[in-house]
Amino acid sequence: MTEWQGNIRRASTTDAAVVTGILAEAFMRDPVSGWIFPADDHRARVHPAFFGPFVALALRTGEVHVAGDGLGATLWLPVGDDHGADEGDEFAELEATIGPDAMKRFGMLDEQMSANHPAEPHWYLPFIAVHPAHHGKGVGSALLRDKLAELDRAGTAAYLEASSARNAALYERLGFQRRPTTLDLPDGPSLYPMWREPA
Repeated sequence: MTEWQGNIRRASTTDAAVVTGILAEAFMRDPVSGWIFPADDHRARVHPAFFGPFVALALRTGEVHVAGDGLGATLWLPVGDDHGADEGDEFAELEATIGPDAMKRFGMLDEQMSANHPAEPHWYLPFIAVHPAHHGKGVGSALLRDKLAELDRAGTAAYLEASSARNAALYERLGFQRRPTTLDLPDGPSLYPMWREPA
């Protein structure tokens, strides 16, 4: 596959709606999202509201990167000594927006993710998304390589949870290694925690 050669830039608050739209579209067929929102019509309806707070949090406390004019995006959050679980009030309205059943399932996922999250300083990638119309063009790899090169220069580790074995294989090619545990959702998919030491 040829590597996508377009422009990657740091997003600002003016990009929030575009980034939220990329995430909402890209995760429509994701196994974890399908577990949180089992009904397709409900998922399509609430996805933008679900991803909005994550985008707002990353814009406020971390970094959001955008490929091209909206082909894909990454959300990065710093974790470590001087960075923590600073959720602010971005998530205050989430249950009212997505409904109690989805909120309960998301809570179960969040609990597992939090319990297994490494304590060492690192940058956390909660979401990487490429618009479905641009899959297979190397956009996702280019987005990852862009930030990972910066982390290598700084000597900083990275962490993520892959939502499928196929995705995990892509991350392994970029230097991530599977951790010994998987996050297994009740009657649902598994996530694969992955850690990357700086190259």
